[in-house]
Amino acid sequence: MVLLVVLVGTYALARLLPSRLHRRRPPPDAARVAMATAMAFSGVTHVVKPEPFVQHLPEFVPARERVILWTGLLEVLFGVGLAAPHRRRQEVALALAAYLVAVFPANVYVAAAGVRIEGLPGASHPWLRLPLQFVYIGWTFWAVPGAWQLARSRAAQLRDATAPPLRDRETVLAGATS
Repeated sequence: MVLLVVLVGTYALARLLPSRLHRRRPPPDAARVAMATAMAFSGVTHVVKPEPFVQHLPEFVPARERVILWTGLLEVLFGVGLAAPHRRRQEVALALAAYLVAVFPANVYVAAAGVRIEGLPGASHPWLRLPLQFVYIGWTFWAVPGAWQLARSRAAQLRDATAPPLRDRETVLAGATS
């Protein structure tokens, strides 16, 4: 829940403060600044106070503390990447969305197993964290114009690269009806 407060609070502040190009920062730009701040905040928290985050991982996960350290550093890098100039922002947003999908099972584990997270504000509502993960993913795509289109084009490239050629599909389909 703290991440949501950081995200919304930073967004409101960013909207009020002017940017270099605009008297008032456009909503997607303010959303990008907010997500960059939230990711950096979350990453630093993972590194400085890893105990609550280690509890998100089942006991069978090896080197849980190291996993949390690396995810924290990765989140800081996502924050820096979103704050950096335009050059690779869309790719950073796409990687962040993939990361948020990848860590979703940890939140499911906490909710489904009834894990009590000590030392993390808002952790008493683990089921509420699940839909928020999708809010963060949507926010990421909103914050970086063109990132959603990039995701769709990369998905199409993957689909086309892994799909059998058309003549093979016809053969497969013909064999399926026999």
